[in-house]
Amino acid sequence: MKLVYHSLLLIGAFFIIFVWSQTILTAYTVQFLAFLIILYFLTSFIRRRFNKNAPQFGADSDIIILTICIFLTITVTGNIYSPIFFLLYFLGFGITFIFQPATVIVFVIGTVAVFLPEALKNGSLESFLRLASIGLIAPLAFFFGEGYREKEVEDEALEEMQERDEDSANTIAKDVSDLLKDTKDLKSDEVDKLNEILEETESLREEGKKKQ
Repeated sequence: MKLVYHSLLLIGAFFIIFVWSQTILTAYTVQFLAFLIILYFLTSFIRRRFNKNAPQFGADSDIIILTICIFLTITVTGNIYSPIFFLLYFLGFGITFIFQPATVIVFVIGTVAVFLPEALKNGSLESFLRLASIGLIAPLAFFFGEGYREKEVEDEALEEMQERDEDSANTIAKDVSDLLKDTKDLKSDEVDKLNEILEETESLREEGKKKQ
C-alpha cells in the first residue's frame, strides 16, 4: 500500500507542476516558490513541535514540496536546457531513499511528461538525450534504494533483538535476585550458581549497550 500511496503523491506533484508550467500561472512561479518554502518551514516547525525526535527533513510532504520547487525552478531557468537540470538526477536518487524505490518509475514518467512538450517543440537531439538520461538513472536509483531499504530493515531487526536480549537479561536478573532474597535454605554451591547467573546477565546487558 505504501507504493500506491507514494505513487499517488508523486502523481499529484507532477500534475501541479505540469499544469503550472503549461498555463499563465508561470507568471506567478516566484511567488509560488516563496509560498512553498514558507509552507515547508511551517510544516517542519509544527512536526517538531509535537514530536521533538522528528527529523528536520524526510517527511512525505517535504519530498513533494522539494520536487515541486526543483521542477518549477528548472522551468523558469531554461526549462529542459536549465543549468540546474542535473538536480533531477539527485532528486531521483533521493526519492528512492525516502519513498518506495519503485516510485522512481513514476518519477521518470512524470519528468518526461513535464519536459516532453519543450523537447518536441525544439526538436533538438540534446533535448531527447537529456530526457533519456533521466530514464537511464532509474535502474541505478532503484537498486540503491532497495539496498538502503534492506539495510534499514536489518538495522531495525538488530535493534529489536538487542532490546529483547536486554529485557530477558533484566527479567532473569530480577527473578534470581528475588530468589536469593526470599529463599533462606539454599546451599552455598546453589547460591554461587545463582550469583554466576547474575554476573552473566550483567555481562549480556553490557554487551548489548556496546552494540548500540
